[in-house]
Amino acid sequence: MFDLDSCVGFITNKEAKKLAEAFNSRLIPLGTTRVQWITMYYLYKYGSLTQNELSEKLDSKPSTVARLIDRMEKEGLVERVKDSKDRRIFNIVLSEKGKDLWKDLMPEGEKMSNIFSSNISEKDMETFKKVLKQMVDNIN
Repeated sequence: MFDLDSCVGFITNKEAKKLAEAFNSRLIPLGTTRVQWITMYYLYKYGSLTQNELSEKLDSKPSTVARLIDRMEKEGLVERVKDSKDRRIFNIVLSEKGKDLWKDLMPEGEKMSNIFSSNISEKDMETFKKVLKQMVDNIN
């Protein structure tokens, strides 16, 4: 009989939520959230992204990302800049305040990654990533 508690999809989702919550609880006292941190990461990495590109990176619906951008814009962390080639498109960029905050917050990702992977060998981590990728490939 099927046992949800031993289902790898359920276990993976349940444990991933714990990791996300741990990272979020570390960021909230610093004035941001995990989703905002990830958004700032991608905007810093790529310089600018459209809302659709950001939606793909965040694996979120465009409407959800629009609300996120609205909130971050009100906080002065991002700006919407009209695309020079297509006026219908807005590029999302970090504001100066956003860049300054990002520089302060960026190390938190590495700290959490180190915490998450402590006591796990590099070989085991590579196996984990390989197995997780294969599970996702199996869906397709």
